[in-house]
Amino acid sequence: MIEMIIFDMDGLLIDSEQMYQRGWLQVAKKHGISLTKADMKGWSGQSASQTMAKLAAHFGSEEIVEKMKTEREVFIAAELAKGALQLKPYAKETLAKVREKGLYCGLATSTLRKRGKMYLDYFQLASFFDVITFGDDVKELKPAPDIYLATAAKVGANPQNTIAVEDSLTGAKAALQAKMKVVLIPDQSLPANHRDPAEIGLTPFLQGTSLKVLWDWLDAMN
Repeated sequence: MIEMIIFDMDGLLIDSEQMYQRGWLQVAKKHGISLTKADMKGWSGQSASQTMAKLAAHFGSEEIVEKMKTEREVFIAAELAKGALQLKPYAKETLAKVREKGLYCGLATSTLRKRGKMYLDYFQLASFFDVITFGDDVKELKPAPDIYLATAAKVGANPQNTIAVEDSLTGAKAALQAKMKVVLIPDQSLPANHRDPAEIGLTPFLQGTSLKVLWDWLDAMN
């Protein structure tokens, strides 16, 4: 019996990948650092530590990366202000269907609280969730299972009776390690080699190109 459904945010509910890439391109140009979309392909779908290592290698040091991250946050806020960020198809409809079916609804995102709250407020998503866990609420980020286990524990849900909805293999691996069922909706902006669940030994509970596959499953629930 399913008790709870937990959602990732970036790339699953919010179509953020392209905006993040534009942000990096802008701040790199400002600092006179050569950067292309091809360079960034290897950054997508990675764990936070893997991404930081690649960023530091490309930009020169972790200190430079942190400075550029701060500048990119300003870019992201400006993009939100002009309406350049959009929800993924069926995002709100699927969240509403979870509530309609009487299941606990959680958010487990590696995004840090400050930006995460900005997104939730902008898209008016917070009210859909019973519990929310941000990246700075746990010690280890995905692919560690901590964030999923912490989110389920907040409402006392059994991980084996919980569905995790993810767009990346890194996130799916975290859910798999938490012993949860996984719905995989690969972000199509990810490289092809980051979309195959067989790479992490995963047989998804459901898989599709949009959240409609989960909406349909929920709609058919008794």
